[in-house]
Amino acid sequence: MPKITETELKKQIKSKQFSPFYVIYGTEQMFVKGYTEKLVQAVAGKNPSDFNYHIFSGEVNLDDFAASLNIVSFMSEYNCVLVSDMYFDNMNKDDLDRFAEITKAVPQGTVLIVSMPTYTPSKNASAFKSLLKRAEKLGSVCEFKQLNSSMLERYIAKWANANGKMISRVNAAKLISSCGDDLNMLKNEVDKISAYAGGEEITSEDIEKLASVNLETKIFALSDAVLNGNGQKAFNTLNLLFYQREEPIMMLYVLSSSYIDAYRIRIADQCLISKDDVAKDFNYKNRAFTLSNARKATARVSTEALRKSLCVLMQADERFKTSSVNARVYMEQIIAQLLLIAKEGRI
Repeated sequence: MPKITETELKKQIKSKQFSPFYVIYGTEQMFVKGYTEKLVQAVAGKNPSDFNYHIFSGEVNLDDFAASLNIVSFMSEYNCVLVSDMYFDNMNKDDLDRFAEITKAVPQGTVLIVSMPTYTPSKNASAFKSLLKRAEKLGSVCEFKQLNSSMLERYIAKWANANGKMISRVNAAKLISSCGDDLNMLKNEVDKISAYAGGEEITSEDIEKLASVNLETKIFALSDAVLNGNGQKAFNTLNLLFYQREEPIMMLYVLSSSYIDAYRIRIADQCLISKDDVAKDFNYKNRAFTLSNARKATARVSTEALRKSLCVLMQADERFKTSSVNARVYMEQIIAQLLLIAKEGRI
């Protein structure tokens, strides 16, 4: 059968009409983990027996795995086998071929669940794709793709309501902008803010006071200060990043990304290309708002200044990777250069 949706997976769990073979994966790890747990509990029960429930993860012993699939269920309707976060990238060709052979069929009475809650193969991605094809023929494949901003806002409102709070769409969007789009992170933030916020509604002030700001947001504050010529705020933000022990190479990476966003949207505007087309061409998905932020932040900076800034950042990246430098001093020099370029390129 083709890939199934979240709704269809819910129906199978509720009705206990199980496929013999499942693969559950995707970028929304919270859903992958949550639905795997629900499916295992539905198949094996709340307190599964070691006779009927077998778990494998990481480096899987293929002999034990093959044997577990053929165990006849005892005192239970199903024999449940869960393979979680199998290290496909560590497997050689012989092991991959053996795993493919083992999973060509699933014995009657057994439910095989392959779940990838925190890991997606890259080196042996083709082997994983082959697994998906086998699972589609034999059973069900459910992929949890990254949610767009609108869906994230709905979940935030749902979690806030579960905590006895309300939150506006504007403030839900602000929380996403501050904390990022990871569902686990957002749920933890909603729970935390709901516990400490005084009123019935989560306000903008509550988010500013209580939300944990991610690195991308901190760096945006840094680049925004640089582009607006606010040297004091820029260096204060840089000091805070070092105080919080952020990795300099990551600071440089995110800072460069913000300038790349700005340059892309600037050239697109000059060529009369829409923001949506830029977001699609460069695979921004639900991060398209960063282009709007970049456009606003660089409105008073010339295109030539953006080009010069990108050259500085490219040289800095090369130097970090090829020579030993005092990271703090060098980052201060980079910020000083960017401030000077932004000042000279003011329009």
